[in-house]
Amino acid sequence: MPTPQPVRVFIGSGEASLLERKTLIHSLRKHTRRPLDLYVFNGTHNAIEHNDEAPVLANLPLWIKYRNFTEFSNYRWLIPEICGYEGRAIFLDSDMVCLADIGELFDADMGGCAMLAKAEAYKGASAWGMSNVLFDCSQCRFPLEEIFRQIDAGLYSNTDFHQMTPRFLEHHPYRLGPLDPAWNSFDRFEQGTRLIHYTNLRTQPWKFPGHVHEDLWFRSFEDARKAGVISAQDVDKTLSRGYARQDILDPVRGSVAGSGGGRRKRSFKQFRRSVLQALGLRKHAA
Repeated sequence: MPTPQPVRVFIGSGEASLLERKTLIHSLRKHTRRPLDLYVFNGTHNAIEHNDEAPVLANLPLWIKYRNFTEFSNYRWLIPEICGYEGRAIFLDSDMVCLADIGELFDADMGGCAMLAKAEAYKGASAWGMSNVLFDCSQCRFPLEEIFRQIDAGLYSNTDFHQMTPRFLEHHPYRLGPLDPAWNSFDRFEQGTRLIHYTNLRTQPWKFPGHVHEDLWFRSFEDARKAGVISAQDVDKTLSRGYARQDILDPVRGSVAGSGGGRRKRSFKQFRRSVLQALGLRKHAA
């Protein structure tokens, strides 16, 4: 039997998202028997980390890096070039958990499209959600310097580019098709969800209590720790830099951001106490 083609996955990340990135990577590996060819865009260092190889500098002009919405926004457009404009590749944001075989997405029928992405991702806008993209690299070339000069000239906006709106596509007519929505479920989990994306920055479980599906993320995080994918050093470094909630190893569950009485107040008090304890300031807690 021939060896299956490796599933080529690129993850957008940075030093601040180390824990969620490694949680995602473990979830990808856990649910597939296919070999994975993993690339991490580390926007903090303008670097690409490929499997277990030493990091290399990304071929992204500094003035374009500075136009990122996040640390890694513009790196996804390098993917076809990195792949030699051949084959397929998947791009994922780091704030996701995969719940199914990523090989199924990699092998999806693209119907001749250059990219599959989340259709009508944002209310009131004809826009694509590009946080999970399946690329046909042979059909995708992104002349970034030209694109950003056109942005500066007012032909379209950076948002138009990153959401592939009609205004952008008038100038660069890439053909996009709809990704199965189960592969990019914004903050929701239901029967059939293949990948959940924690998009609400105020309730991302590794930062704050209150996400309705926080338990799902913490189970994935603990799986990654037990498997040795996330080390004690990873956790210590993340906490010392303030990139995650200080009680992440023993998290307070439940909403502190919603409305309503005693439970919310007790949850907040418990959360505050745990944070102060972790910082060695417990004696000052009220």
